[in-house]
Amino acid sequence: MRIGAILLGAALASVASAQQGSPVPSAELGQIHCSATALAPLVRIEGTSELVGDIAITCENRGQGRGFEPRGFLVVDLAVSLSVGIANQSGFGLGADVTDAVLVVNEKACLASTSERLFSDCGANGTVQDPMLARRSSASPGLLLWSGIALPIPGAAIGSESARAVPLDDCGGRYGVPGGCHPTTTSVRLTNIRVNAAEAGVGGDARSGAIPIEAAVSMSSAGGSVVLEAGTLPVAHAAPGVSALARSVQEGRLCSEGEAFGEVRIFEGFASAFKAVAGLSTRPGRPGWTDDYYPSAAGEAAQPSPTRLKIGFSALPEGISIAAPVAPVCASEGEAAGLRLGLVQGASASGVGGTVVSDGLARDVPLTVSEADEAYAVYQVLAADPSAQEECRIQFRLNPSDSDGPAIRGGRVIVDASLAPLGPAASSGPLGAGPRFVAPERVPRPSFQVGECGTTLFFPFVTNQTTFDTAVVLVNTSADPLGTRYQPGSCSLTFHGAGLEGEQSPTVRRTVEIDAGEQVAFRLSSGNAARGVDPLPDFQGYLVAQCSFQYAHGFAFVTEQVGGASVLAQGYLAEVVSQSGESARTGPAP
Repeated sequence: MRIGAILLGAALASVASAQQGSPVPSAELGQIHCSATALAPLVRIEGTSELVGDIAITCENRGQGRGFEPRGFLVVDLAVSLSVGIANQSGFGLGADVTDAVLVVNEKACLASTSERLFSDCGANGTVQDPMLARRSSASPGLLLWSGIALPIPGAAIGSESARAVPLDDCGGRYGVPGGCHPTTTSVRLTNIRVNAAEAGVGGDARSGAIPIEAAVSMSSAGGSVVLEAGTLPVAHAAPGVSALARSVQEGRLCSEGEAFGEVRIFEGFASAFKAVAGLSTRPGRPGWTDDYYPSAAGEAAQPSPTRLKIGFSALPEGISIAAPVAPVCASEGEAAGLRLGLVQGASASGVGGTVVSDGLARDVPLTVSEADEAYAVYQVLAADPSAQEECRIQFRLNPSDSDGPAIRGGRVIVDASLAPLGPAASSGPLGAGPRFVAPERVPRPSFQVGECGTTLFFPFVTNQTTFDTAVVLVNTSADPLGTRYQPGSCSLTFHGAGLEGEQSPTVRRTVEIDAGEQVAFRLSSGNAARGVDPLPDFQGYLVAQCSFQYAHGFAFVTEQVGGASVLAQGYLAEVVSQSGESARTGPAP
């Protein structure tokens, strides 16, 4: 009776164990069922080499056993097809198609050095193959391939290509050690996959939804021993990494004080979009922007590049110089500075090269203004909080480029803000060396107003017909005892009107130079040859005087003379149509 009870108890325990889904005994090979999941972090849609989330594959041994597998693993092939192009590094001495995308089995953390299957004892989990590098497919720009993977059979006796596995009746307490069994669940992690996120569509509006980047994972083996249950997985969501606003700050001071400021407000698109200097790592199992892995024959890691910001200015008014602050203060008053930026001197127009100004002084560095009235500044992210979405207000100083030259006519300066370096991702060389971003087309672009350092005067009636004549006086009153900045300049005179017979006369233009504190007078009948104003006989109409300095004033005096005597006279002040101080508009809110 006692023996029968023992046998009955063992049978019941076996049934209970089977109902609980316990692994197949180590001496048997069932069908391997695997499932895939993925992380989907936010990545910068402007980026051409963005790091997507890891793909995790978990495998279990199910079904009826089909005998003993003497190696303890199955040889499988794995492919990952992404919805955008692959941007992983390659060409570092291991073959032109070998990339730094890494496959890690059961979290074995050896140095990966080849795309071939290798076994070595490197510490943890030395009973499975080393991490394996992917090959880039020549058939598709978005396809990564791992061939000949040694997939450990969950719960099977441990073996290798050179050592036969010995079947065990009991693996208890002997999982993951030589002479024992593989864990009852096999894990495969695909990591350090980089993509050209810009192919998802560079968005210009930071308020638009993020665009998913997807991956299709497939796994195959001889005899169909492995089944992977995986559809299309989102591995990242691409969103704008930076946006900007612009506005004028005390723009009228450019005329009165010879200095003004244009403020560019930089917004981080999402937390961690701005990345500071990263660390070094030679462990392929833990890559990321803080620990980038870069394989080489010597197993050395490369120094990843921190994020840069390029701020471009176009349509700068003629005669303007612009200077950038070395170290803008990004923190609000009373708050700690999480985001710190440093001006890069000598950077190219794509944001490559140059050196960060390191003196830390609160000074401005003049920017080079091109013949196309364009300029740019490049900043490097020195520190950033990866858990917070940050912003920075950068004030660029504007000055007249020549104190003795003509005053500023004013205008609207267009601002472009983008991540840098700009250009396609580098397919070889150290990670981060070379451009990694594209500049998005944003409509409308942010801008700020540069106030016009000038005055427009309107004379509604001037005449030199029949017995009438008009005297005009223009005055530059920027010289006074009140401390006003002297503004020498010129007035462009435009006459619109008709001739003696009523015929429409062509528009007539003249230019006259007027120094600060000086005045110029002329008659329509005789002009002023010394100041370059020709007579306008038989003209009647109106006059517009556009002066390139503030505080211009005008006076007109109309007379009628009969027999050499004045019989009628009337004078009036010119109407001031426009002057500096126009309110500025800003770009759209992010």
